[in-house]
Amino acid sequence: MKKLIIILGVLAFVIVSCNKQLKPASVIVIDPVRHYYPIIQGETMTVEFELENISDNPLFIQEIQTSCGCIVPRSELPLVILPHRNGYVSLDYNTIKNNGFVSHYAYCYGNFQDTTAILLQFDTNVVPSADYIRDYEELWTEQAKQSPTFRRIINSSTSQKGYYIESINNNAATEEEKPSIDYIIP
Repeated sequence: MKKLIIILGVLAFVIVSCNKQLKPASVIVIDPVRHYYPIIQGETMTVEFELENISDNPLFIQEIQTSCGCIVPRSELPLVILPHRNGYVSLDYNTIKNNGFVSHYAYCYGNFQDTTAILLQFDTNVVPSADYIRDYEELWTEQAKQSPTFRRIINSSTSQKGYYIESINNNAATEEEKPSIDYIIP
């Protein structure tokens, strides 16, 4: 009789604990569409998108699908962002097979409020390596790698993220005002 009561108690506990549902979470993506400055062909660029969980439920990102095999998610899945915290989706972009203007995207699937996936987009120009004369991007990269002070100054400024975004002035006084583009110098 005791065994039956113990088995029924364990069975009831298992049934009650398995009844938990994953509730949707609201998220804000910081700069979901980005335009990066040119990069030298063959280099790897790391792109990090910041996500802010503004709900009372944890956010679970189960899957990340990219537009190209040259983009590999760095984040381990499932990615969990606790309520009222920030997290990052990191992507490594290998430019070895690209040349010219490229536009890529990644779909993140999870328990998002009102949708099953969010879209993260970025684009850049992949510049071939110069044969004889180094171009601006190569010179800047060399200078930044050689000078830790210069790199620390660039990285410490929150306004200099290495990309720019398009911003639209919603409080425009007249219809003649055009959307502005905010430039962020790397």
